[in-house]
Amino acid sequence: MKINLVIPLLFRHAIAASRTFTDDLGVKHEIAMDKPKIVTWAHTAVTLSHYGLTDEQLLGTYGEHANSGSDLDFEKPELGSSFPADPTAEEIRFLQSVVNLSPGCGAEYCTEFNQEYLENVKPDLFILHGYRQSPWAIASHVQNITDFMGRPPIYIELSAHGEDCKNENVTSCYGKSMIEIIERYNELAEFLDFDTPSKLDEDYARLCASAETFTKQMKGAQEKGIRTMAAYLTTGTSYFATPVDDMVLRMFEELGMPIMHVGGCTNETTCKYEYFWEYIPIDEYFNSCEEGQNLTDCNANTLYPVDFWLYDHRTTLTVQNEDFATAFPDQAILKKQYASWPIGGRLITPDHASRILDTVGKAMEGAERIYDATACVPDVDVVSLTHRQSHALGGLPGGSYACYGSGEYHNTDYYKGCSDSEADKEADKEVVDKEADKEAD
Repeated sequence: MKINLVIPLLFRHAIAASRTFTDDLGVKHEIAMDKPKIVTWAHTAVTLSHYGLTDEQLLGTYGEHANSGSDLDFEKPELGSSFPADPTAEEIRFLQSVVNLSPGCGAEYCTEFNQEYLENVKPDLFILHGYRQSPWAIASHVQNITDFMGRPPIYIELSAHGEDCKNENVTSCYGKSMIEIIERYNELAEFLDFDTPSKLDEDYARLCASAETFTKQMKGAQEKGIRTMAAYLTTGTSYFATPVDDMVLRMFEELGMPIMHVGGCTNETTCKYEYFWEYIPIDEYFNSCEEGQNLTDCNANTLYPVDFWLYDHRTTLTVQNEDFATAFPDQAILKKQYASWPIGGRLITPDHASRILDTVGKAMEGAERIYDATACVPDVDVVSLTHRQSHALGGLPGGSYACYGSGEYHNTDYYKGCSDSEADKEADKEVVDKEADKEAD
């Protein structure tokens, strides 16, 4: 149920034009203050720095500074990380320049939150990172935060839109694409009175160029019959991701990627589905193998014909370890036909989206089809709410993937950053062709 509240903020500075922002729980916030000071989740702070947030407005952060499983050295961030979605050395120093409300957090899911530190810094606004309509990691602290602030935090949802997305069986909830959330942060930046960096326009132009290149690469992949799959891979039970609910997977599919949907395992005893993941034990994946048989000797056919893996970036160090291919001898893994997938985006900017597309697109260019060809599903409107419906109720049957088609169902919002792009020309051509068809009829 959407809440329609207007929450004025008593300002301590010179009167400015009033600004409003309705967050993703439907709460309407109003402010008439120049450059309000904020506290937010660490990754949100890094994201917002690309939209104009500086340490003059950022008072503190909470939560982990790097992704689970990261090899980032916080004392020597200049050495970098194996995880592309981790903050850079400069961004780590930005985080370290303000108060850390979760000083014990590092590179793992972290629920630590120091209320006393919050009360010491006295922010004007608190920005919450949300997932499935619930505050990430600190839900138990929100009431104390609200009581101290005298107003609810601003909630930004990164997973899905709709009513009651916490309910596993709800049919009115749908996944969000990365461009939607990028635009959301733009709106938030305006509300927070950031000075927009000139580089942001350049980043949007680069995103447009990357999206155009990526769609060409995906057209080539589709013509070769390549199929991709996203998963958190292990040598026991792996977790296969639906393309419906993750912003990055939505971006991929909406730009033509032949990404397979989950639901292919019919053994309800061993394969369960929970919100985002299909649980697949290794014996179910290598389903042509007899009990006790060496998996390498029976990997010609698997539950899903995965020609290219999108592995959860939290498993980067595992998947890239040579021993992993011995224990999980999938043919695409053995051929190293894979790329990391930054689940949840983490850093949600035009620049980061562009880098994701560039990395994955280039990796797929050299891939070849491994398994027998399977037909794609034609005329799938991958941007539609019906297709994006959450909780395994939307999307396609297990193992299916949408055809590239003519590109008419691609998400053109990714092309907004440049004019006279090939995408614009293609869209204009489609309009002309449709008008010609009408006249012919």
